[in-house]
Amino acid sequence: METNIQIYIDKAIEEILNPTFAVTEQYLEVNVVTIENGIPKVERVDSDFRDNLVAVYFPVKDERYFLQVNLEKTPAAKVDFVHIESGHKTYLTATSEDLTFEELSQNLIFKPLQGWSKGDLRKNGSKHTFSRASFKPFASEAYEMEKQLNLLLTELEKDAESVIRLTEKATAYISICKHQYISGNAGISFDIATVNRLSKLNLGVDIDIYIVGNPIKDEDD
Repeated sequence: METNIQIYIDKAIEEILNPTFAVTEQYLEVNVVTIENGIPKVERVDSDFRDNLVAVYFPVKDERYFLQVNLEKTPAAKVDFVHIESGHKTYLTATSEDLTFEELSQNLIFKPLQGWSKGDLRKNGSKHTFSRASFKPFASEAYEMEKQLNLLLTELEKDAESVIRLTEKATAYISICKHQYISGNAGISFDIATVNRLSKLNLGVDIDIYIVGNPIKDEDD
């Protein structure tokens, strides 16, 4: 790990252990950051989060959202702001009642692909009533929704023709699963550039939102 990245991680951990922002204290009153080897666990570091900002994500125990510590890069590494980022799972999925998993996956370069064929057994012993193939490239859910979506689109654009062919023979779209912190910002927006990229791939978006967690306490409570 690069030394400068470790500096940001150390500063972010210090903010969690000894908060300097009132909002950090508010979040930690009702959320417990996951501890690993005696220190807060780092889920992901985005070294290019914004101009002059690094974001360090810490998983919240038993939840699928993250405490996010933003830090300035220059003139010196320091905490800029702290907030909760919802957990996001963003992926390409295609379903069909006529095609098998193998037929849905045919000609797609994306790996790994997950899914099943119509008639395959579920874990409970029943049979699937449709086929499904999904491309889920993100191991972590610690991303802003818009950023994760655009990273996925960049991958899909590497084989745009196959994606478009998939949309013509099956029901194909972008799936987004959002675990929204109850005291977080629930807004969703796509800029025109993202909408145009989706349109060129002939893809729509399906978003499932789950409101989770304990709300922060108001100062008057």
